[in-house]
Amino acid sequence: MEIITFELRVEVPQRPVYDVRARETVSVCFVAGRESAPGVVVTREDFPDTPHQNIVPEGFPSMLCIDDRPWQDVRSGYTASELVTRISQWFAKAGQGELHGDDQPFDPFFGYNSPHQVILSADGMAAMDAGKKLNVWTTDETGRFLLVTSSEANGFHRQVTNIHVVQVDVKPQQMKRIRRAPRTLPGLVALLMDRDPTFIDRLKKSVEDWFEGGKRDDDAKWIFCVLARFPQIHPRTGVVGATKPMAFLAEVSPGQIGVAIGVLDRNNTPHSTDVRYLRSLFPTVDIDRLSQYNVQVAPVHMELDADAAARITGHNAADKRRAVLIGAGSLGSTMAELLVREGFFEWTIVDDDALLPHNLSRHILERRHFGRLKAPSVAERLLSIRSDVAPKAIVENVLRETISDELANAIDSAELILDASASVPVSRFLSDRDGSARRVCAFFTPDGGSAVLMMEAVDRTTTLRDIEAVYLREVLTRPSLDAHFAAGQQMRYTGACRALTSKIPTSRIGVLTALIASGISKGIGSPQPSLRIWSADEDDAVEAIRLVPAVSTRSMGEWKVLIPEELRFELVSRRAAALPNETGGPLLGLIDFEAKIISVVHAPTPPSDSVGKPASFVRGTIGLRKIIQTAERRSGGQVRYMGEWHSHPRGTSSAPSSVDVDQIYDLSLISDIDGLPAISLIVSEKEIGILVGSVQ
Repeated sequence: MEIITFELRVEVPQRPVYDVRARETVSVCFVAGRESAPGVVVTREDFPDTPHQNIVPEGFPSMLCIDDRPWQDVRSGYTASELVTRISQWFAKAGQGELHGDDQPFDPFFGYNSPHQVILSADGMAAMDAGKKLNVWTTDETGRFLLVTSSEANGFHRQVTNIHVVQVDVKPQQMKRIRRAPRTLPGLVALLMDRDPTFIDRLKKSVEDWFEGGKRDDDAKWIFCVLARFPQIHPRTGVVGATKPMAFLAEVSPGQIGVAIGVLDRNNTPHSTDVRYLRSLFPTVDIDRLSQYNVQVAPVHMELDADAAARITGHNAADKRRAVLIGAGSLGSTMAELLVREGFFEWTIVDDDALLPHNLSRHILERRHFGRLKAPSVAERLLSIRSDVAPKAIVENVLRETISDELANAIDSAELILDASASVPVSRFLSDRDGSARRVCAFFTPDGGSAVLMMEAVDRTTTLRDIEAVYLREVLTRPSLDAHFAAGQQMRYTGACRALTSKIPTSRIGVLTALIASGISKGIGSPQPSLRIWSADEDDAVEAIRLVPAVSTRSMGEWKVLIPEELRFELVSRRAAALPNETGGPLLGLIDFEAKIISVVHAPTPPSDSVGKPASFVRGTIGLRKIIQTAERRSGGQVRYMGEWHSHPRGTSSAPSSVDVDQIYDLSLISDIDGLPAISLIVSEKEIGILVGSVQ
C-alpha cells in the first residue's frame, strides 16, 4: 500500500454542524493493483462521528465515504483532481450537515469480510418479525450462499445443520451511528448489549433450545450467525430506517458460547465422552473466553417483494391492485412475468389450454410443463419469482355460454382485467360486462409485425368497444398501417387442418411484449383511455402511435351507435369545405348483431362520379367496390359497408327529408340480405343526425 498524506483547506461555515476544521490532515491509501478504490482516512483521534463514514474495525482511524459508485466502473478515468475534489466536497457537506439527505434512511454500513453471503427469504423475514425459529439452507457444497427461511419452510436446496442463528431486533433509536465494527465475538456481544440489554438472555435461550433439541454436540465447523436489525430514527424527518438485517458470523459452536455465558459446562470427565457439554450447575458469564473467535460481516440479500421490485425498476411504489389475466399464452404469460418483476398486481390467471411442445418457442413455461394446464403452471411460475404474488388460477374459457361462479366473482371483484387472449369476442365480452374494473386489451397482429394496447378510461366512460372503433379507424386511414393486418406465414404443428401457428421470431415477440408491458406500467396510473400501436420493420426499427381515444355514443331504439370523435370532426370539416353544395359518401364499420352495437369507423372519399348540389347529393359508383374491398383487407375482414352519410346546407337541421327516409329504406332492404341494419348519417351545421333502418 502507498499512503499520501496532505493538509486540506476546508470551507467551514460560521456554525458548522460537525467539528470540521479549516485545515484537516487527510491520508489517501492506494492499494497495489488498482483492485479497490483509494481509502480516505483522517487520523486525528477526536474527529467527529458523521454520516457517510465507513464502519471500520476497532482501533482503526476514521474512514470517509466519498464516492458511492462501483470502483470497477470509474477507475479507468479516475484522476487526482477528481479525488481531491470529492474529498473537499465531503468536508464542505459535513460542515453544512448535508452529508445525509432527508430522503435517505440512516443505514449503518459494515465492510464485508466473510466468505459467506446470506439470502433472507420472505417467510424468513416474517419468522423474524414473529420471533419464530429460523432454518438455514445452502445452494451447494461450498456454502457460499446461506438461505435463511422459517423453520416450517422446506424444499429448498440442502439444509445446513451446523449453523446456529440468533436474531436481534433493537428498538428504533435516534441516530446513533455504529462507528466501529466488532472484530471479535466479545466485541459483538458488547455492541449488541449496548443497544439491547436483554441480548444475553436471548442468547442464553437460543443455546438452551439448541441443547435440548437435537443438537450436534461437537465443535467442528460451526458457524455462529447473528442477524441483527438496528432501526434508527432520522432526527429531522422522524422516518425509521435501517430495518434490513445485518449478518455477523463467527466460527464458534453453540456449546462454546453456552460455556462462556454460563448456560453449559464442558464435560471434561472420562465418563460419557460422546457428550461434550452438560447443563451448568454454577453459571458464570465470561464472554472474554470467546475473544479468540473473530467476527466477520456478511452481506444480507432480501428476497424480492413487490415494493423492492418497484424500486429497482424505477417506479415510485408497487401496484398491488387485484388483476385478472385472460389468456396465458405467449403474450399473456410473458407480459405477466415482466409486470410481476416490476412489482405490479395480485394475479388471477384464466385459461383452459394446455402447453404443447411448439408453445415453448415463445412461452415462459418449460419442458416439464408439457401437457399441463397453462393457467396453474403460469401461476406457479409467477410465484417462483415473487412469493408475495399469491397468484390464483382458473381453468376456464370466458366465452363459455355460462361462466362459473368462480370466474364471475374473480372478474367482478377485480380492480383490473387484462385481456391477452388474442380473441376479439373476448375483448367485446369484457367490454360489455358490467363492473367497475378497468379493462385492458393487448394483442399482436397476425404476422407479428405490430403490437396493440387498448386501455379503458379509469371510470369506464371510454370502453374497449369505443377504443376498438378508434383503432380500426386508424388502421383504415393511416398510410403506415396499410399492411397492419397482413397475413403472416403459418405452419401446422400436427396434421390437423386447424393446428396452425404463426412463424414469428421469438426475439420479435419479446420486443413487442416488453413494449406492451411498459405501456401498461406507464399508462395504468393515468385516468385517461389510451391506444398504443407499435410496428416493427425488417430492420427492427419501431414506430409508435399513441392516441387518447374519444367516441360519441347515441342510442337509437334497440341499437347503440358509436362514432369516433375524429370521424365526427372529419365529416363536419368535409361539409364545410363542400359548401354551398352538399357532400357525402359511403360509411364503413362494425355491426355486432348480438350486442346491438353499430360502430361507424370510416367515411372514404366518395367515388369520382359523385355529384353534389346546393340541395342534393348523389353518391357515384366508380371504384366503390375497390374502396370497400381495400378497407376489408386493411382491417383484416373486420369492417364492412354499412350505409351512407351526406350533409345538409346552411340554415337546415339534421332532420331527415323524404329523400333521406327513402334512402334508409332502400339501404335496409340491401342490408337485410345479411340480417343486419343500415345506417345513415346527416351532417348539419350544429349536429349529426342518425338513422338506423332494419326490416321488421
